[in-house]
Amino acid sequence: MKKLLIFVFIAIINVANWVSPTFSQNASLLEKLQAEISALIDFTKLSVVTVSAKSSHSYLVDRDEGLLSFLKDSRQEKKDNLWTIGSGIIYNADGYIITRGSILAEFESIRVTLWDGRECDAEYIGIDENTGLAVLKIAAENIKPATFGDSDRVSLYSLVMVLGNSMGISPFASFGLINGYTADGIFIFSAPVNPGNIGGPVFNLKGEIIGIVTAQLETDAAALAPKYLDYGRQTGLALPMNQVWQMVNEVIQMHREQKGWLGVEFDPDSIRNNSLVVKDVKAGSPAARVGLKKGDRLLQFNESDLATIEVARTLIEQTKPGTHVSINFIRDNRQLKVFPCIEKKWPLGFNAQKPHHLSSRPAGQTSEATPPYPIILSPARFQQMNSRMIQMENEIRSLKNQLQQASPKLP
Repeated sequence: MKKLLIFVFIAIINVANWVSPTFSQNASLLEKLQAEISALIDFTKLSVVTVSAKSSHSYLVDRDEGLLSFLKDSRQEKKDNLWTIGSGIIYNADGYIITRGSILAEFESIRVTLWDGRECDAEYIGIDENTGLAVLKIAAENIKPATFGDSDRVSLYSLVMVLGNSMGISPFASFGLINGYTADGIFIFSAPVNPGNIGGPVFNLKGEIIGIVTAQLETDAAALAPKYLDYGRQTGLALPMNQVWQMVNEVIQMHREQKGWLGVEFDPDSIRNNSLVVKDVKAGSPAARVGLKKGDRLLQFNESDLATIEVARTLIEQTKPGTHVSINFIRDNRQLKVFPCIEKKWPLGFNAQKPHHLSSRPAGQTSEATPPYPIILSPARFQQMNSRMIQMENEIRSLKNQLQQASPKLP
């Protein structure tokens, strides 16, 4: 028996000596991989920010309790402050931030939190209606702009990292693959996506941003899967960075230059006697608000003649935004005059107005039974409604008992 135990002990020692170098070598490789991942996150997190948008949510509360609330319509309005949280990236050293416009719906104020915990009030510049991306600006020192890569050179099944705010944790990292593209070139990737990741960056292994997370991909499989298999949050969409470059650069340039904008397009074939005919008027523009229409012949802009389209454009763009100007024009053989207020010029498709909630109501449906967006309840309001439901159940049960006692034959 002793010989058998000695034989087994010697065999275990030999196996351990054979396995140990292999395990040690693999552990070393894993430690190097861990160090590379940590270095990648430490490098990229400096340019990732948390974007928080504050808005108000109004709701009605009954002044009366119990059955009196059914008999009287006595309600008062209350408001709760809501914070919508997403991610963003530092575009350049001047403090311009790129994020997803949906985060900012109905905002009253915007706050940007840097990786080191500093909080900054953000100026809203506007939203690009073509990409859905918004541009903000903060005044902060010692910020690290992101490094951008060429999204056209990203190959299928490239390994990527998503970094952003998730469940209040920032930076929150997840890894996945580029698994495909949509018809308009948007990346489909497999890394987990949480609501706070929207607006955050997608990095390649060099630490370069190659895309911006725009949405979760909700599929039929996600709807049918068990709750513990949340496939919908495992797949996301990212706008390639090369589709963002031109828009952001134009927005920043025009924000700095402060060019004027009237909102009219001239007919190049209508030049006659130092006057131009309006070919189109953009809805909601300064020209539209004062009543200028297609076909009006403009004679003067601030008492200056309009010899060519280039002269007209120069006069408009050189006017400081917020300035009221005079425009002489002819309509139906009558000479008229209007005084529009010049606004700031932005790239085509860029909207400087505050973004609103998108309605989910189908086209043509006017019933208020279907809300335009999900109803959000504060914790206090939820507790109040839950208590009210319990109270109503007790009251109904008490009434039923009283009716049964008064009429025993009732079921």
